[in-house]
Order: sequence, then structure tokens, then C-alpha cells
Amino acid sequence: MKLFFAGVLAGWLVWGLSVLAQPPAGAKVVEPQILADNPKIKISRWRLGPGEQSPVHTHSLDHIYVVVHGSRIRDFVKDGAYHDDDQETGRAAYSPAVGKTHHFQNIGSTPYEMVSIELK
Repeated sequence: MKLFFAGVLAGWLVWGLSVLAQPPAGAKVVEPQILADNPKIKISRWRLGPGEQSPVHTHSLDHIYVVVHGSRIRDFVKDGAYHDDDQETGRAAYSPAVGKTHHFQNIGSTPYEMVSIELK
């Protein structure tokens, strides 16, 4: 009987954590603006106001991103986990193609803008 209740408790705990990892149901999904798309590169501009989020997408190409206007970002990965990050203005980074499926949300109080350059 103890194992049964422990299993029920563990199930409720996992369910509760997965619910907490979900973005707010009413969050507006904002598509990126495509600045260039050719056989070599794809350049996208992401602009998210406070509370707005990106659509779910997968990174299947190497890419570079530059934060034009920073804010606090919550990055949700496909298994329901998330990571919060203060993305400061001017940050630039390279990210290899790892097949990461995610979406991100501006949880800060200021608009967020980032340019992503995918290398084909």
C-alpha cells in the first residue's frame, strides 16, 4: 500500500512540475521576420514584447545569434523543462546544429529583439 501511495504522489509531482513548465495559455505567439533566405543562409529577426513567445521550432542547422535589445528570456525545451536567461544587449553566440526543439518567451519587462543567422 505504501508503494501505491508513493507512486500516486510521484505521479502528481511529475504532473505538477510539467504544468509549471508550460507557458501561459494566453501568451501571444509571434513569428520571426525573415530578412534573407537563400541557399547559403537564413536570417531571421525575432521581436517579442513582454509576455510574447516564439512558436515551437527545431534547430537543425548551425546558427549564430545576436541580441539587439536584451530582456529576460525563458527557454522551453520539448520535454517540458525550461531555463531562464538574462539575455543582455550585444550578446553574440554560435550554436551548433543539435536538433534542439524549443520555444522561448520574453518574461522580462522590456521588449526583446534578436537576429538569428542559420548557416545552410
